[in-house]
Amino acid sequence: MSEKDAERPGRPPGGDGRNRDRILAAARHEFAAKGFRGATMRSIAAAAGVDVALLAHYFGNKDGLFAATLQLPGQAVQQIQGAFDGPVGELGERLARAYLSLWEDPGLAGALRATVASALAHEGAREQLRELLTAALPEDVRSLLPGDDPDLRLALALNHLFGIALGRHLLRLPVLADRDLPTLLAAVAPTVQHYLTGPLGRPEPATT
Repeated sequence: MSEKDAERPGRPPGGDGRNRDRILAAARHEFAAKGFRGATMRSIAAAAGVDVALLAHYFGNKDGLFAATLQLPGQAVQQIQGAFDGPVGELGERLARAYLSLWEDPGLAGALRATVASALAHEGAREQLRELLTAALPEDVRSLLPGDDPDLRLALALNHLFGIALGRHLLRLPVLADRDLPTLLAAVAPTVQHYLTGPLGRPEPATT
């Protein structure tokens, strides 16, 4: 770092990359704890130990900072996509493991919690939450599933997994939060597999 950089107010030592990461980590914590409305640029700057002007330098405004906290790292996308490689008969277990493991990762859990905590109050968060449920899927995933409504199959599987993650990590339901991940996977994976490849129930035709 140059002497000129060192003299800039609000720019602690460590370089632009480390400062940006420090701000994002503080922002995820603040958004998760307070929601989009409750978190402020000043509170985030204070938590990161930087001047508030540095947040504007990197992200423009609170909307820009919030959007940055909601971006899934490349390894998370690859983890979800990798679940679709392998025998279709084991897809439910692989997808459940890949998705629920994201919420167990300390480097990703903050971003996921921040998204959900803010989704009800911020349209950008709601859109990002929808993308988190679907964007990481491979383009050709539907060709792996039975032809009778693959979109419904994917929606059921992903929303089921999201509900488990919500109960475990945000609502902290003891029956979910206290179980280890292998126990949950053993219980959840067969249901996810059924959504993806099992028979879909059809309503009985109406009788007159």
